[in-house]
Amino acid sequence: MRATLATWRGEWRLHRYNRGSQIKYYNFWTDQRPEEMWFSRFILKHFDNIPKGIRLNFTSILGAPSIINDRRPGHNIFYTGENIHADRFTAQRRCYESQRYDLSIGFDTESDSHYMRLPLWVMWHFAPEATLDDIRAQVEAMRHPTVGDRPRFCALVSSHDNGGLRGEIMDALAPLGQVDSAGRFRHNTDDLRLRCNDDKPRFLRQYRYNICPENSDSPGYVTEKLFDALLSGCLPIYSGSAGHPEPDVLNPECILQWTPGADNQPLLDKIKHLEQHPDEYRRLAAKPRLLEGAEERIWKYYTDLHNHLQALLQ
Repeated sequence: MRATLATWRGEWRLHRYNRGSQIKYYNFWTDQRPEEMWFSRFILKHFDNIPKGIRLNFTSILGAPSIINDRRPGHNIFYTGENIHADRFTAQRRCYESQRYDLSIGFDTESDSHYMRLPLWVMWHFAPEATLDDIRAQVEAMRHPTVGDRPRFCALVSSHDNGGLRGEIMDALAPLGQVDSAGRFRHNTDDLRLRCNDDKPRFLRQYRYNICPENSDSPGYVTEKLFDALLSGCLPIYSGSAGHPEPDVLNPECILQWTPGADNQPLLDKIKHLEQHPDEYRRLAAKPRLLEGAEERIWKYYTDLHNHLQALLQ
């Protein structure tokens, strides 16, 4: 009885949440209304209207796996910004793989006409209403961030360390300097909240380095964390995307790669050397963070999404 009641309550909540909208969301984050979602804003910007009677049902993995199995009237679109290959999402992945969606959107690279790649960092750092000129301006800000004087060594902003990697990196860096942790994990500073009003980029601009590994590792899986560090002018200490994060967008020279389970002493020696030679740190930090042509590669995500949605709305 409890399971049935819980299911009913969940469906009731989703029904109320999506009421009155032709664009509906299931298993998504719930801190935004449907009309505030990135996809809704993109559609309202790029299409005059949604034909009467058509529904677009976006389903993700942040909820009950059973919801992924549901087929609702209209076009069904699957999206994940999370690593669906991680163990924590095994049940959701099995449900997704057992279905055929009209369109699937994720971080993988697949040669399927019903699939497109749109990694989370794009939606995090670029507005759905952005034009190509807007993207050029944002890319330029990321490519050449203000480095300036950075009085503090290294920052970490994280709520957890489920895989143990953040703690491993933090402990390894401890002999080189103070690592300030502003999130719930190993919290030791209130500056993010009290001095920076929870403005993460402002907080990170005080630091030379930012520990920012992904929660889990899979080829192509890159979230906003790495781009937060780059935009803030830090040198990121990063792990993820099988050691090759966005190779057609990011300059690998500006990313300090931490390899889990390997001997990372050469990387620690490099950081120690940079700390002892500030001019070399500044030269490295001043290198272009994003590659030439990154603007067009990011804009292609917009045109691909437009084309896929246009095919569904015709």
